[in-house]
Amino acid sequence: MHILLTNDDGIGAQGLRAMARALAGAGHRVTVSAPDGERSAVSHMINITRPLCARAVTLDGAEGWAVDGTPVDSARLGLHLCGADKPDMCISGINRGPNLGGACIYSGTVNAAMEASMAGCPAIAVSIDSFSPQSYQSAADAALRFMDWAGAHPLKRGEIYNLNVPADRDIKGIFFTQILAPEFLSDAHYQEFTSNYGQKYYFLDDGANEQYFPPDSDLVKCREGWATVSVLGWDIAVKRAELPGPGDLRL
Repeated sequence: MHILLTNDDGIGAQGLRAMARALAGAGHRVTVSAPDGERSAVSHMINITRPLCARAVTLDGAEGWAVDGTPVDSARLGLHLCGADKPDMCISGINRGPNLGGACIYSGTVNAAMEASMAGCPAIAVSIDSFSPQSYQSAADAALRFMDWAGAHPLKRGEIYNLNVPADRDIKGIFFTQILAPEFLSDAHYQEFTSNYGQKYYFLDDGANEQYFPPDSDLVKCREGWATVSVLGWDIAVKRAELPGPGDLRL
């Protein structure tokens, strides 16, 4: 298959390079289109007011571009630059750190995959549950195995598979769940600093999360040693039957 590879950790990230090597080693043709530097937690940001620059790169058996934009920019521009040589699938990752539960809202990795799917290319977001993994090999191997299944079970345009792999341990298998852990559903906390000149600064502090984490949620199962898969989509509208109907609420 022809694979478009992107991420949010940047073109030089170890996870991206590990995925590129694994894909090439498995016989896939890889085109890379990734940010030219770290762009984590930028969500679905896309540039609409300035042009983008794409610098040609060669990376671990793959060719492509380092883009001076966001992960979403990189995914969409990469598809455009491929032209008629359309990729069969987009892989976003391997992300350094998990994208479980509420983290998916912030994740550039997840949203780069989402943008590719919205643009018509089937996509998988791949993350490893560690910010300092000894190796990305387990995640790369799991992604390669899962790709075959995902290719045979395509999703609708605008939907992606979100794969999170435990780090540095034996993996029990794949656990499919649509229960996302309520990670980051917490009160707003910042550490406050005052400079010698009296200027105040604020540094994000997530604080404690007192939410109940369901036992079959993605975060819990991943921490138990499962590679978790959830289906995510662009439609973030919450369907509630108890909302007022037409004419029930007057302004």
